[in-house]
Amino acid sequence: MKRYIALSSIFAVFSVFWACSSSTDLAAADDNQDEQSVASSTSTKSSASKNPSSSGDSVIVVDSTKINKVIDSSKVYISSGKTETPYYSSAVAFCWNEGCEANLPSSSSKAKSSSGGGVTIDTPSDEPPTVNGDKLIDNRDQKTYNLKTVGDKLWMAQDLNYAFGQSKCFNNEDSNCDKYGRLYTNSDAQKVCPKGWRLPNRSEAEAVMNDDSYPWSYSGRCKSTNDCGFTGEMGFHWIDAEPQSGDKNYDENQGSKFTVIIVEKEPGYAGENEQKFFQVDDREKHFSVRCVQE
Repeated sequence: MKRYIALSSIFAVFSVFWACSSSTDLAAADDNQDEQSVASSTSTKSSASKNPSSSGDSVIVVDSTKINKVIDSSKVYISSGKTETPYYSSAVAFCWNEGCEANLPSSSSKAKSSSGGGVTIDTPSDEPPTVNGDKLIDNRDQKTYNLKTVGDKLWMAQDLNYAFGQSKCFNNEDSNCDKYGRLYTNSDAQKVCPKGWRLPNRSEAEAVMNDDSYPWSYSGRCKSTNDCGFTGEMGFHWIDAEPQSGDKNYDENQGSKFTVIIVEKEPGYAGENEQKFFQVDDREKHFSVRCVQE
């Protein structure tokens, strides 16, 4: 009897150990299956990110221990076997070769400004405007402008008011932008017209200067030092042309620092003096822009 009891006890203990061992193995198997499932899912996503058009790539697993390298070096390392492939990030785009984001197409968000101050972006949005009869809708910011045909060219008949680059409102007051449009440096003026539109050349500018029905605005100007003046008395508009000897201030303003503008004086302010003429002036001053359709 004692022998039977002893054997029963040994068998019971063995059963307990066997059950625990089996349970541990099953749990491990379940955990292993879960890990494989997660790894498989991660592998699929990583492979798709690397080359979404290829279905025959080998499995690539993201090594989560390397993700923190993004913070220090702008690289995500992709681990495949014993090799690591850097995945570069510029905070704007992700690509496989260092510096390759420079070749990606850039996009511009709509420029914003406060208190009439300028903002700095390199390239305006390239979304073309909508033209309906004598109205243009600038789809970059949904502002509407009157249009007028002079000669064979369609002109904006109002000063452009698109926030871009170092543009500003007269005296940094937003209400002046609404009334007169924005003032631009020459560098910004050459880029700011909507897609399919540009600054006028000299012959196109001469045509509107000789057309008494073409409406000008006497929106003044600002120097680079924020010294603003002449609003309500004179308007100054950029054109795309080389200075000529007959232009006002040609002799005094020589060199690449200067280019041509149109000056329009309010009739009462001009008096008996010339009302509209070309003038050579500083590229860094802030003047108005009228765009013509290409």
